[in-house]
Amino acid sequence: MIGSVRLVGYEQARVRLAAIGRNVDPVVRGALNAAATAARREMYMRKMLGTFMRRQFLNDRMKIKRANTKRLNARVIPSSSGVLVLNYKTWGFDPINETRAVIWVRGVNGKKVAAGFVNPSSKGKLPWATRSTKRTTSRSGKARNYRYEWDQRRLAMGPSVAYWFRQLSGAATINWTNAFLQQEFERRIRREIAKYH
Repeated sequence: MIGSVRLVGYEQARVRLAAIGRNVDPVVRGALNAAATAARREMYMRKMLGTFMRRQFLNDRMKIKRANTKRLNARVIPSSSGVLVLNYKTWGFDPINETRAVIWVRGVNGKKVAAGFVNPSSKGKLPWATRSTKRTTSRSGKARNYRYEWDQRRLAMGPSVAYWFRQLSGAATINWTNAFLQQEFERRIRREIAKYH
């Protein structure tokens, strides 16, 4: 799910539950899935809602791969596809000259430049994508540098959800998720034991 998240006390819990004829793995799966859901909601979703337009948009781009009988881990998997600049709550541009401006979007850690351009002199001032093509010259016969051409058939894309996900996946998120997972695991173990006392 997030690097370095660890569950402590698995072996002790396995022995305790085995004594009452129960298997620890369903408890572990439940705790892992609950932790993945909570981390997505609290450590990612809440912090990204100021960046993107809609909660459903983020839900669709941060899938949870849940633990099951074949896989004893749970993960939050962010989309690595670029996001249309217009799907950001805040975006703008810094003019270079009368007809070209650099696009930026505001994310969880401030501004980030997006690939594309705006024509500050145009009426709509929409963020358009750029594309590059490689050309060869007859003089050398070798591939030259990329030439950038303006392409107004596609709107510009900003950084992916995965980009911002990585920005948020620091020590604070790992520590929070570890603590939640441990508490949830212990709570579920107590609940299982209480059923047989």
